[in-house]
Amino acid sequence: MARLAPGLFRDLIIHPGETLREALDDRNMTQKQLAANVGMTEQHVSRVIKGKTNISGPFAKKLEYALGIPASFWMNLQKNYDLELAEYEDRNNITDREYDIYSRISTVLKDIFAVRDEEMEADKTFGVIQARKLFKLSSLENIAAQRSAIAYRASKAVDIDEYVAFAWHTLCDCYLDRIGTPKPCNRETLSGRIGAVKAIMFDGDINKAIADLRGLFFDLGIRFAVVPHHKGAPVHGMTRLNTDGTIDLCLTIRGSKADIFWFSLFHEIAHILNGDFVDDGVDVQTEEAEREADRLAANLLISEESYVNFLQARSFDYEDVSTLARENHVPEYIVIGRLQNDGLIGWNQYRGKIPSYKWKEEY
Repeated sequence: MARLAPGLFRDLIIHPGETLREALDDRNMTQKQLAANVGMTEQHVSRVIKGKTNISGPFAKKLEYALGIPASFWMNLQKNYDLELAEYEDRNNITDREYDIYSRISTVLKDIFAVRDEEMEADKTFGVIQARKLFKLSSLENIAAQRSAIAYRASKAVDIDEYVAFAWHTLCDCYLDRIGTPKPCNRETLSGRIGAVKAIMFDGDINKAIADLRGLFFDLGIRFAVVPHHKGAPVHGMTRLNTDGTIDLCLTIRGSKADIFWFSLFHEIAHILNGDFVDDGVDVQTEEAEREADRLAANLLISEESYVNFLQARSFDYEDVSTLARENHVPEYIVIGRLQNDGLIGWNQYRGKIPSYKWKEEY
């Protein structure tokens, strides 16, 4: 079902035949005379003037001889008319389905245009047109056909909206495009820099930590960005292998607990170290790959041997937690979060020991 866009009037689009009528009036020339001069039927001339037939190239050339007005003038009139008519029809044939998709992704679009330092159209009809141009799609309904080109790790997520996910991916690109292009990534070099990533965890200012991570990762061939979370988009983030050998890594700002943020980051690092990419450079989404990334991330943060020894002691006093954290060069809240996740202590135990981050928007 299509509906008309307000404020767009068909009568304002002028067919070139109207200009031809004015040219004849200026010369006191009848349609019959013009038809005889150009060797066309009077009916054909009449249909052009009434806007029922377009001006063709051969007819434009004949008009050049008969009226002394260049053929290019008539052809430009016709071209502009065709484009204006196409735009009118385009705007007035937006389906309810496309309007619905636009509404679903509008909050993501707002962030996208903020990052691009562009104004978002206030009118939703023109907003749909703006979104089509952004995504390079003739209809937002075509987003569904693009889903095979992007894979998100969503095995633990709920309410994944493919349209929001697609728009969120574009938001990631907007953030990443501002970073520049690093050298190709060497995963072995990344493995050797895990200690440097851990050191940044101790920075109390998460926004400074993110800036430091961005610089560290860039030197390793990875573009890194932290992107606002949107309901319906992937919960944790994405990693992508590019054709030039560089890697993109994005995390979503979801909640504010420090342990969740850092585990999510190490989860993505684990995917990179494991080479969880497919031929076209998008993410792998198998549950097996997810479990393996969780396992490796946990071991990168807290070595398996030290964690097993810690559990054997069966003492979860804060002093013991601090000792395990020091052995693994991580803040105490990483150990607390691990124990909570494993169900070994309650979610309220050591309440207040896990920092809550205050995010700064970087538009």
